[in-house]
Amino acid sequence: MAPSTKADFHGSARRHMEDADLLESNNRLPNAGHLYGFVAECGLKALLIGLGHPTDQEGSPLKQKGSPDFRVHIDRFLDPSTFASLKLFLNRRAGAQYLALLSGIGDFSDWRVAHRYYSESALPASLVKWKAAAHEVGRMLDRAKTDGVMS
Repeated sequence: MAPSTKADFHGSARRHMEDADLLESNNRLPNAGHLYGFVAECGLKALLIGLGHPTDQEGSPLKQKGSPDFRVHIDRFLDPSTFASLKLFLNRRAGAQYLALLSGIGDFSDWRVAHRYYSESALPASLVKWKAAAHEVGRMLDRAKTDGVMS
């Protein structure tokens, strides 16, 4: 049987966390920080989908008419209108308890997907806060899995 080609945001968040921690422990800080941002993005998408957000054929959050697109990176999730829509969706599905576990999610406000092109000296010195926030996402995913929200 061929492996699924659908997105696995929960598994991706876990994989990115392991790789980010490994890179960080080997002093590869810029790429570790980049992966911590992907942990947060994938974790939020896993939660959305676990709580019933519709998906497209690839398993990504489906763009719904009149709503922000959740097929974005963590910095865009933090845009005020997107974050408000995220909170509204979660609140309607008893998901506020999971968002409440992410007190540091706003620490990704200076994370950018374009950092992958920057020189190391031009990157924000935010690894410590990004790592802490990514680990909060990991604990939130553990809780959601224990609660049966995702497999």
